[in-house]
Amino acid sequence: MLGNLARWLRMMGCDTLYARGWHDSRILEEAEKSRRIIVTRDRGLYNRARRRGLEAVLVGEDLARALALISLRYGVPLEVDPGRSRCPVCNSPLRLASREEVRGRVPPRVYESYTEFWVCTGCGQVYWRGGHWRGIERTLGEARRWAERLRESRRR
Repeated sequence: MLGNLARWLRMMGCDTLYARGWHDSRILEEAEKSRRIIVTRDRGLYNRARRRGLEAVLVGEDLARALALISLRYGVPLEVDPGRSRCPVCNSPLRLASREEVRGRVPPRVYESYTEFWVCTGCGQVYWRGGHWRGIERTLGEARRWAERLRESRRR
């Protein structure tokens, strides 16, 4: 249900377990056992979690607004710093890699155009600040605007 949000939270540095296909009871048990926050659009799951004393956040479908809500509630910075990001695919931490290390693992044009690369310590995926970075910044800018609106509405 929230795979895209999970990827964004990982890029923002949050250790994020994505429970695709899990039954609600398993999600609740895992959250209780590992002290995780449940982020969901399922009002029933949200209510069951709260009744059990678990930390839970009910979000809507808008990605930027969900990021803003989580940022305000838990102090997660609305920024992507690859040095503290996690792999959006497998959730493992990223580490800075040398250009030589990624030679042959990225397209030649990317290798020639970029000097900073990060490698996932789990799955080995290589990341860099490519053309997609503008889209990342656009989404984060929208999330920051939502965060400001939410702050303002709380002050009233």
